[in-house]
Amino acid sequence: MTLETLEKKLKPYENPVKDVFSKWLYVHFPPRPIVTKKMYAHYREAVNILMHEIEKVENNGILRIIIQEYLNSVLPFIEVYEKKGFPIGRATPEKMLRFLMEQNELSQYDIASDVGGQPVVSAILHGKRKLTRDHIERLAKRFGVCPATFFPS
Repeated sequence: MTLETLEKKLKPYENPVKDVFSKWLYVHFPPRPIVTKKMYAHYREAVNILMHEIEKVENNGILRIIIQEYLNSVLPFIEVYEKKGFPIGRATPEKMLRFLMEQNELSQYDIASDVGGQPVVSAILHGKRKLTRDHIERLAKRFGVCPATFFPS
């Protein structure tokens, strides 16, 4: 089958793109599987730009609709690449505690009263001591998370 034959067969099902911006997006960044780091970087940058710009566009404007439709078509490919290329490791209770401390800009001294002192916090973060049920309950309450957050995955 030639390209011309294929085009003729698909022509009746064509969804004509009438605006220039949509044509440009689909020609230069067509939704397709991402296979290289460079391709991933380009698509991520394009998505970041579009997400930043969509905030500036009026809610029901045609440009907003175009950007949303495009993002809906390309984001699944980015997600698949990220899952394969950047797998998430196991989250230990220590890693979760460290993450929550960093996100809340807390030091070991800040949470010392929740676990029995700064040396205990240090021992927990270095894997030398396990979180107790009491520690987990206090930390879950402090950070506003489910106690299961501190159980090994």
